[in-house]
Amino acid sequence: MFKKEKFSYFGGYLTYNLENGERDIFIARFKHGGPFTKAKFLKELLNSHTVESYTAAMEKGESPLTILKDTNPSWYTTVMENWKSKQGAL
Repeated sequence: MFKKEKFSYFGGYLTYNLENGERDIFIARFKHGGPFTKAKFLKELLNSHTVESYTAAMEKGESPLTILKDTNPSWYTTVMENWKSKQGAL
């Protein structure tokens, strides 16, 4: 399981410190504003993945958002729909 206290965020990059003291691993980058904030992404990551499942998908070349989307498509759809409805209200 991921442990929330082992995450670091700096300069738009979210990383995770592995248990065995290895270097931090890349989790995701948040460069632009949009529907998938760090908070939303992190909450879903903690709810749906283990360190092993996430890093295995990353090693296959999948992008961070695709990993979460493929695991929980309804989460992805809900976030997108909520964001689009807020954009239309502006």
